[in-house]
Amino acid sequence: MPVYIRKNLSYTPPSIARMSDEDDDDYLQDPDQMRDILPQPYRMINKVLDKLLEDVWDILESKENKRPGEKRKPKPPKYDKPSKAPLLGQATALASSPDGKYLFAGLPNGLVALDALNQQSLSQWEEDSAEITSILTYAFSPTAYVLVTLDDMAVARLFLFTCDCLFFVKVMNDSEGGAKMLASRCEASLEGDYVGIVFENTSTKEVTFETHKVPREAWVGEIEAVEAKIQKEKEQQEKEQKEREEREKELNKTEENTEELPAPTEIADPCTEEPAKEQDETEKGDSSRAPTDPSASMIAEKIAHKFTPPTLVLRVRPPVPYVANPPSSAFSATQKVDATGAVLGMGQTHIMSAAHLESRDATFQHMHAGLVKYMTKDEDKKDEDVMTATFHFMNPGRTLLTGLEPVGQTDRPSCVALWWKGTNHLLQFSLLKVSKEPGNSKRRAMPVGEAPQEVEHKVDVVWPFSSKITCSAVSTCTSHIAVGLDNGNVTVWDRYMGLQRGVLNMNSKSTVQMLRFLDPALYPSSSMDYPPYPQRTATYMLAQYADSSQYLCDIGQATQDHPMSISDRPDKDDDVETLLESVPDIPELCLMVQKDGNLYLKDIQTGVEVCQLALPNTHQIMSPWEPVVAFGGRGQLLFVKGSGEEAGEAEESTDTSGVFVFTLRSYPTLDRYWNRLRTPTQLLVHPTIDTRLDALMKERLAQQALRKQRLQMRWGMLRSDLAVIQNAKEVVANTVTRQFLTPSSDRSLPEDVLGKFAPQSQTSLDKNP
Repeated sequence: MPVYIRKNLSYTPPSIARMSDEDDDDYLQDPDQMRDILPQPYRMINKVLDKLLEDVWDILESKENKRPGEKRKPKPPKYDKPSKAPLLGQATALASSPDGKYLFAGLPNGLVALDALNQQSLSQWEEDSAEITSILTYAFSPTAYVLVTLDDMAVARLFLFTCDCLFFVKVMNDSEGGAKMLASRCEASLEGDYVGIVFENTSTKEVTFETHKVPREAWVGEIEAVEAKIQKEKEQQEKEQKEREEREKELNKTEENTEELPAPTEIADPCTEEPAKEQDETEKGDSSRAPTDPSASMIAEKIAHKFTPPTLVLRVRPPVPYVANPPSSAFSATQKVDATGAVLGMGQTHIMSAAHLESRDATFQHMHAGLVKYMTKDEDKKDEDVMTATFHFMNPGRTLLTGLEPVGQTDRPSCVALWWKGTNHLLQFSLLKVSKEPGNSKRRAMPVGEAPQEVEHKVDVVWPFSSKITCSAVSTCTSHIAVGLDNGNVTVWDRYMGLQRGVLNMNSKSTVQMLRFLDPALYPSSSMDYPPYPQRTATYMLAQYADSSQYLCDIGQATQDHPMSISDRPDKDDDVETLLESVPDIPELCLMVQKDGNLYLKDIQTGVEVCQLALPNTHQIMSPWEPVVAFGGRGQLLFVKGSGEEAGEAEESTDTSGVFVFTLRSYPTLDRYWNRLRTPTQLLVHPTIDTRLDALMKERLAQQALRKQRLQMRWGMLRSDLAVIQNAKEVVANTVTRQFLTPSSDRSLPEDVLGKFAPQSQTSLDKNP
């Protein structure tokens, strides 16, 4: 860029001899100007330093003015006396069952299941060097739960918990050709029908996403058989326990009787005495070896049932880099692309040749030659950026193509939404595609338990976005999906209706970090519901940005309204917040942890901190970003892992880490939240024709009395209505008879005809002017 400099321009200040005597900047008139004017570039440095000092002073003044307000701000109550769970001192991960009855804890050598209310151990699975770091639970049936775990060696495992027993199902890390597969992410659908895993091949550094289908029908039958065996085993143990107790009572009675009798004087025969003693010792030994309570772990090991493993139904590889079009001529290139241009896809199918891309690269290198040297090399990018995938299993909606949705199955997953880190596309794959046999063009349905021969399908739906995707979330019923972008925009779609709810931009200066749909019970419902059954069409969504600002959005029909800010960007670095999860039975409250390790329960509708949960002074939270926490008893209990060390006498510290239990139900600050009445509702309702007819008939019967009252009122108003109608008819007839014609209105009629219809007063005036 050319720079024009004026000629005969001096940058040095004038000498003292050339300065005027009456200069306003003279130090004799202004003592502040005692020093000489600095030459360049020192004058610019002086201005920059002055501006920097002014900005710092303004910041100090603003912080000083905020201190009195922070002191006057009421602080939430602090609860700092939690109890310590005795059996969870070495817990590495915590998770609660969806109904809050059970608590699952990962250990350095396995997994344990406990009762959430009394923390009593129920069942345990042990394996050396299997340190569980992540646990996810799903309700498979009213009496069975599916558990998906990850350990510190990136090994994914699948468990089934039923009848207070843990059953190991399968290790999901299937090696291909001897190569080790590391699982970085493992999740299941809402009811455990599908399991998705993101694998990384250690030898080829290739990342893949796999979806495995759980054989639900087979598992239901196997669970029933296992429950029958467990019940039979428990009955057998109870029967043996009763027999042992009866034998112990008989032995006690015989001992009492022998003590009451006088001591025998005769010497007993040793041949007859020794067998009796041996029999008593054997009975006592058997009673001492037998367990007092039936152990679920022993029952599970004794049964040792192997469930049918899941089958692979889908494998997705990350998108390949964009390459030039191999055809040399333009005609052959256009034959491979869509003629209408209606299909965008992933952008891999284009008509740009290698020479065109090379020319564009050369032009870029020439225009930005001075800045290209500061760019990160491709080799460094490969080492730093690891391709990861985020996925969601979704129920049927109106976003997939016709024929890819199931008929009559509205509560089972039909597709999986997937996006890769650093990409702009949200991909949707159907889970109902059947395999294709080699040499046969006809598709057939895949039998249960048979692995498909072709699991790498093409993408069915591609949603392109203007910026890179940073996060995503789906509602509980998967009817709504929200996608957060790098430019701060949030796109909300209604999948059930196939419509876009809107695009929100709450903070354009930061990227979206977290999105979460709240319970639909928090959304206000209208007094008149039609159809006459409860149905919600909207809910609230919570959005958190990278600068720790939080917003509450309404994703209903009024998405154009400005979202409510519940937390601004904090001034202090220690006040940076991380929202973890909502309290199960109190959806208004959310557990939040700050960077300094403080735990709070926050009202997400108002942004007010309700109470603070503090660990003992000797302990601190494991990690502010990924703390080990879990709710139990539907939010009545909160389990938090705290780490601590105690110094010994010989300069040796002992580990005092443990899991602390907060009894949230006993805190008086939360009573007003527990006492609120909430009607559990869903965003999505699939009523059948019979359900609709029954609802309409109930509504008609409920309005029968009101309809009779309105009918009586109608018959009472019939006389007045008839009078109104009669008067209206007479008014219309009178207006027709009184209408007359004049020469000005109709020139086609003669004057004698017009005189007949004219009024008498008018004709008399015409005859006698």
